[in-house]
Amino acid sequence: MRRKRLFSKQIQANLLIRLVCLLLLITTEATAATATTPAPPAPEGPAAAVDRKMMEEVVNQALERQLGPVKEMLAEATIHKTSLPDILGGIGYILGLFGLWAYFLSKRKQAS
Repeated sequence: MRRKRLFSKQIQANLLIRLVCLLLLITTEATAATATTPAPPAPEGPAAAVDRKMMEEVVNQALERQLGPVKEMLAEATIHKTSLPDILGGIGYILGLFGLWAYFLSKRKQAS
């Protein structure tokens, strides 16, 4: 039986490239942060709270836009559509059970 792919090769390559870029960004920021003096603490106030909220909204919108196709593919993968092998398998089970019933019925007739 052939398995369905959850992601296409293009999406897999795209996700891999994004992961590598993210790891490079994290490692370069970590080395830059240790090499320089610590940054002054961010100002706490209404302007900082608004900036933080706006940043969260922008990030959430970007994530939603990029993860939308992945969510659709996952939803399609969970929906099972009846196919020809499923139908033929069901008919096979029915014929097999009927065959067993006929076999035991013939053995019963031979014994009596």
